Amino acid sequence: MKNALVIPLIAISACAQSAPPSPSARPCDLTVSFGSYAMGIDRPALAAVRAILADRVVRSIEERHQGREGELVLCARTRRPADAERLFHRIRSALPTAPRGPIRVHSASGLRFDAPPQRR
Repeated sequence: MKNALVIPLIAISACAQSAPPSPSARPCDLTVSFGSYAMGIDRPALAAVRAILADRVVRSIEERHQGREGELVLCARTRRPADAERLFHRIRSALPTAPRGPIRVHSASGLRFDAPPQRR
């Protein structure tokens, strides 16, 4: 009698494993994180990054909000890895030299940039 429950569970498990991953489960091609040191994030930098990510090569952007001061992570998925690298360089050049809070940009291919926050 105990085995009667095992077979349906195995069938359900097999179906769940064969389903294609949801778009949000796919890793980010380009990630931009905005942090804060008790003074909120750099909103003008966020606006500049959003404008750059409005490019047609970006398939989707997921926003993950964190903290209480507007901290967030933007996860962009692009059509090709080369598109993410091109956007990485555009974002890096658009960021201020001393943003209001820490900003981190990295790509799935391994490109990384940490914008140093302004000093008080």
